[in-house]
Amino acid sequence: MISRRTFLTSSTMAAAGAFIAKRLTPSLGDWPDHGCGIVQTRCNSHETTISDENVSGLRLRWEFEAGSGITGTPAVVGNRVIFGSWDGRLYAVERLSGKVLWTFEAGLRSYPPDRQLGIFASPAVVGNAVYVASDRLFKLDLDTGKLLWQRTIGDPDKTFEYFWAPPLVHDGKVFAGVSDGSEKTTRGRFICLDASTGVVRWNFFTVAPEVAGGAVFAALSFDSRTQTLYGVTGSPFQIRPGPLLYSCSLIALDANSGSLRWADQVHPHDEKNLDLNCPPMLISGAHRGKNLQLIVAGGKDGLRAWDRVTRKRLWRVQLTPALPPDGKESLPTSGPETGPTAAANGLVFFASNNHSDKSCLIAAIETATGGIRWLHSLPAYEFGPMSVANGVVYMGLVDGKVRAWRATDGDPLWESPASQPIAGGPSIAHGMLFVGAGAGSFLPGNKVLAFSL
Repeated sequence: MISRRTFLTSSTMAAAGAFIAKRLTPSLGDWPDHGCGIVQTRCNSHETTISDENVSGLRLRWEFEAGSGITGTPAVVGNRVIFGSWDGRLYAVERLSGKVLWTFEAGLRSYPPDRQLGIFASPAVVGNAVYVASDRLFKLDLDTGKLLWQRTIGDPDKTFEYFWAPPLVHDGKVFAGVSDGSEKTTRGRFICLDASTGVVRWNFFTVAPEVAGGAVFAALSFDSRTQTLYGVTGSPFQIRPGPLLYSCSLIALDANSGSLRWADQVHPHDEKNLDLNCPPMLISGAHRGKNLQLIVAGGKDGLRAWDRVTRKRLWRVQLTPALPPDGKESLPTSGPETGPTAAANGLVFFASNNHSDKSCLIAAIETATGGIRWLHSLPAYEFGPMSVANGVVYMGLVDGKVRAWRATDGDPLWESPASQPIAGGPSIAHGMLFVGAGAGSFLPGNKVLAFSL
């Protein structure tokens, strides 16, 4: 079911989209995609309205009822907010009011044994187009929601390809990581499409043909200077003797050809489901006179840093046990599941669920050394990523509250009233905060909440 507001406005959405198209243009300070940029740090460095001094004044401005849960980060471009839901709809609404501008029906796909999946991940807005990943990749017109192209990858009815991670769009290319809808037969892979036509340029498979798994659960990152695409992968599904390249790995590919530049396999023979599932963040900075070029990526057994130049591991931080007390495989409630990382000003912000008491630990970690600057225990699980803007770190939990801390010292600054369980990441842009709630059949909820001062 869709909300009454959605139904009443949908008949005029095309006219409304045409009327405001000229004044709804991308602008500085947008949050256009999952990571707020191709390096995936989830930091809006151009947000200046909300700060650590006034964030306590945030109040609910509007809420929008979608057809199902929203686990992606809403994209904010000009006066538009764009998000997808688990019922397979993509929505574009007006930023200040939440009024519908257009909707697009991507539809649901069924996967065995009983999954029905719509849109899980964040959209990516580049130029005048919206790129979305679900059971396929597709491109829409930003002003009208009109379908420009769509591309099915593999055979979703037999090999069950599905995209849990959002697309990354840069320099005329769409990069995406193939995951699975059934967790039994799909081979993970990285794929590159032409952004104009949707034609496939290259594929890179993460496991051998006879081995399923190696899925890509997290967003990819892109180093424009070296034209390198970075991604991380999950566990294999069929275990056999010897290492199972390139499962549970950090992988660097030539963005133009898809050829392997280098890889580091964290778990060569993983039987505990210890996926790497946080987007690899590309972080640059100076430390003790040295220019650091780092990759920081998380998984169910902690956060790791690599030197991008030497390709060596630098440090690892683990906040909570990766495995449950019985020692069986890691499940969503025993470790970070959807990539809860962000970074800004020499700090990485990381969260991990604690299975034993159903809590969550959040920490600020020194990028250069891996030292913990501050640490908090929170009374509920997290399943969505953190975000940072103008010195404030934000995260939503399944208790329905969004919380905010001062980035430098972890001082708690604000928490929202309880609403529906939150499993998506906040976007902060143009003096407002947007976050989705619910996760299909896994968590109740179907709202996008918009806060402003």
